[in-house]
Amino acid sequence: MSLSPDKVGLFLRSQAEELERIWRDARAASRPDVFPGLIDGLVAPFFLRAGELLGSGAAPEEVWQGLVGIVRWAPALEPDELKEEWALLVEVLVAACESVNASRDAADWLARAASSAAAGTAALVRRHGKAPEGVVTAVVFSSVSPRQPGAERPEA
Repeated sequence: MSLSPDKVGLFLRSQAEELERIWRDARAASRPDVFPGLIDGLVAPFFLRAGELLGSGAAPEEVWQGLVGIVRWAPALEPDELKEEWALLVEVLVAACESVNASRDAADWLARAASSAAAGTAALVRRHGKAPEGVVTAVVFSSVSPRQPGAERPEA
């Protein structure tokens, strides 16, 4: 028996922090040269909002429209960087849905919500879209490479 969308939504809301942690671990492993994650400020809010709306009859696109958080954008990066981060979020969603035996309807709805959010952030960095009221885009002009231990010490 598969879990209904409303029950999957409850799971997402209750496990948002853990799902965010899993996403951060996967993202750090796949993209160790970019720190922090560009959508890091949207991941937990995405899980919470999707959990609230899943099973309520809302359209998946409403997740993006109601998100609250920060998108970082480094003009030196390729726009595909955002796509890669959202793809990792989808992987976390798929694994979460499999772990609770989510219904096909719930899994498809969540995939569409993530796709809508990915398209929304891509439009923001191309300056072709307007952010939802609660989403702030922070343009990062400094390096996004993680600091190397000892790299800032002056030589003796």
